[in-house]
Amino acid sequence: MHYYFKKYPFLNYDYTDFDGLYTMFSVPPEMLVDAFTKRFKTVPEKFFDCGAATGEIVLRATNLGMLATGIDIKQYPYQNPQLDKLFKSGKIQIKSILDCEPIKADLIFCNGTLTYFTEHELQNVLSKFTNCTMVASIHNTVEDVIAARKQGDELLTYKQPRLIRPRDWWIKTFADNNFITEYDTKTQCFLSMPRTR
Repeated sequence: MHYYFKKYPFLNYDYTDFDGLYTMFSVPPEMLVDAFTKRFKTVPEKFFDCGAATGEIVLRATNLGMLATGIDIKQYPYQNPQLDKLFKSGKIQIKSILDCEPIKADLIFCNGTLTYFTEHELQNVLSKFTNCTMVASIHNTVEDVIAARKQGDELLTYKQPRLIRPRDWWIKTFADNNFITEYDTKTQCFLSMPRTR
């Protein structure tokens, strides 16, 4: 069984990209809402997916009753009319977070997105999140790469992510950008709360 199936068994689904069929691994919004509610004793109303990919998570968050939106740098060749509708309606926009105004949301989700930026760009990205209540992010760390290799897997991500760093580096980087961060073993997410909130 591939490393990702063990680390993120909660939600995986196949999708078509321009160069073939792939599997997306994620954390379902239900788990993110549960983590949010345990910390803040309230349910999030606004959800933002930074790196929405096919739109599956935005659709699921919408179905949970949240005002869910997102962005991605490209649109995939979809075959699902429900997902297409999210893009056509503008709920998911094709753009970079670097081109966005600060995001106002209760819960922001980043599935692998943060590894695609340089360290300098990452500071700019995190500055876009200071108006939220919580950021949940998942991405490969040095520890993931080592653990996967031990079982014979190579962690490959589209176009090679730039930032494969130890878990502690990520926690410190969030702290340096005014977030209080913990690694949540239940969701396998970094959960970050702006200090200004």
